[in-house]
Amino acid sequence: MNERIPLEKFEDSKTLIFFHVFQFPTLLLEDILKKVGNFSSLFCNKLGGKYVFTTCHIYSSILVEPRIWHITDYRNDSMYLIEGKEKAILFDTGMGTGNLKGYIQDLTDKSIEVIISHAHWDHIMQVNQFKRVYMNHKEFEIIKIFNMDIDYTHFLNIKDKDIFDLGDTRLEVMEVPGHTPGSIVLLDEENKIIFSGDAVGAGYTWMHLPGCLPLSRYIESLYKLYERIKNFKKIYHGHLKESKPLDIFYLEDLIKAVEKVIRREVIGKTYNYGNFEGLYVEFGSVVLVYNPANI
Repeated sequence: MNERIPLEKFEDSKTLIFFHVFQFPTLLLEDILKKVGNFSSLFCNKLGGKYVFTTCHIYSSILVEPRIWHITDYRNDSMYLIEGKEKAILFDTGMGTGNLKGYIQDLTDKSIEVIISHAHWDHIMQVNQFKRVYMNHKEFEIIKIFNMDIDYTHFLNIKDKDIFDLGDTRLEVMEVPGHTPGSIVLLDEENKIIFSGDAVGAGYTWMHLPGCLPLSRYIESLYKLYERIKNFKKIYHGHLKESKPLDIFYLEDLIKAVEKVIRREVIGKTYNYGNFEGLYVEFGSVVLVYNPANI
């Protein structure tokens, strides 16, 4: 269900909606909107006009930067719609159900191209709704490992230094192998923003899954990434909470955590979440989960 009814048709409900929006903290707004119903848009003038919220039964979204939407599915996987003057990029397609393409077309009238950060199920499962899809072809291995029902025969390859020109916004591709062999991030040099998928994790960094590279190779990717983005301000990752991005200090903590495991300076504790066993260590803002046989 993606059909939505214009807000002005809900005159009886509008007062109630605005009352709730302006009486509760920002972090509760999306939850409130989900409970209220299906509305095309809500402009929060009291928040300085920065945030625009939309919601439907399956997906919700918030405008986190000018012309950048953070979109979540039913299990809070993050996708990003980055809109330029001439076209728009959808970064990842989540694990939701229903008409994601229709939902995106409600947010933008620009032509849409999809870039997949990596091929794990929570970032790719609705991709076959779209015609023009880019993904590093090293990720075909991940699709095969997890036996996912994804038709990737039409996927276009992307690699280091590829540029996507949206008309007035340029996004640069950077390969960051580690979490998967072909993980990539997108760099917005002008605005000092990085869209990272799971390449640097999201507080928890999973390096214990089948297909993860050894930590000794991952650290090289992190060194390279840090040198490229050490002056960047915001990291919009694959599992954003409260629509708050990470900062460069998080990446510094991640590098230190990986270094300590490689040097055997710390001993991990048993990690019991999920279907794959591993150990975890904590350093600063990071929890690093890893496979002790893959260091």
